[in-house]
Amino acid sequence: MTSNTLTARDRLLEVIHILQEHTDEKTMLTIHEVHGFFPEDAKVGIGAIRDDVHALENSTAFPVIAIQQKNGLPKKYYYDGRIFEIHELRLLMDAISAAKFIPRRDTNSMLMKIRKLTSQSLAEQLTNELVVAEQSSQGAVEIISTVQLLHEAINEQRIVAFQYGRYGTDLQFNISHNGDEYLVKPLGLVWNNDRYYMVAHYIKEDEIRQYRVDRMRTVRIREEQFVADSYFDLKTYTSGMFHMFGGKMISLEARFHTRRINVVIDRFGTNANIIDQQDGTFILKAQVVMSEGLVRWLCRWGGDVKVLHPNELVQQMKQEAENMYAQYL
Repeated sequence: MTSNTLTARDRLLEVIHILQEHTDEKTMLTIHEVHGFFPEDAKVGIGAIRDDVHALENSTAFPVIAIQQKNGLPKKYYYDGRIFEIHELRLLMDAISAAKFIPRRDTNSMLMKIRKLTSQSLAEQLTNELVVAEQSSQGAVEIISTVQLLHEAINEQRIVAFQYGRYGTDLQFNISHNGDEYLVKPLGLVWNNDRYYMVAHYIKEDEIRQYRVDRMRTVRIREEQFVADSYFDLKTYTSGMFHMFGGKMISLEARFHTRRINVVIDRFGTNANIIDQQDGTFILKAQVVMSEGLVRWLCRWGGDVKVLHPNELVQQMKQEAENMYAQYL
């Protein structure tokens, strides 16, 4: 605010700014205290401030609440139109801090902006930050720009072209397929195990695949548009997948030790088909995708799980157990 005579409009805008920045349900200001935020050379009278505050109190566009704690005491006012509650801002901050693909510089910038969405007094409650055990992954800036580009392509239903690859034992990133581009119809983005995945229709093979966004390079949106399959449901497609591995759908039946009930609920939810065997074990029945990801997940629980069905998965688990055993001979 400049130190000179204010117009009525500028004065009202400044009153709005003061109430937004300095008041909340627990921190209120009297009209005299609002007036005190104006410099003396602004030539703003207390009567004008009173008129402005009363006008805001009676308006529907800018919700201001007046509180008089006791008769004879001056009324106090606070802004009551904040979009976010303090706990919601905290969740936003924690989510941003936990996102490994966001560079630390951008994380700090966004956290500062979030604190400005509430009053100064409430913002003091948001000074502590979530501690993330692992460092941010490489290529964070590229991932952010790629995710934005893919969202645009999904919304506009446009073909996406990109190169794809992975790291080798030399820790260098190697482009697959001799650098040839993949052409896909992007169907949606999925967040799984701290990574972004794009689910897309791979045009060359006429099948749906999933791609790790951090392994995509030279991503660009083409001019060609496509019509999405109205019967395809992204949530249904990914519901039975483990670690975003694709494969055919199977009916899994497995016996778990009861100490693994919480990991099963974490994965399948409280609506999971679970049958207590009354002997320290329970049977899980679920529709899942037969994949390397499923085998890896089952192997995590060692002797606390035994696959009962289907037979092809039983045989694969036996082979995996034999391979593991052979490593220690």
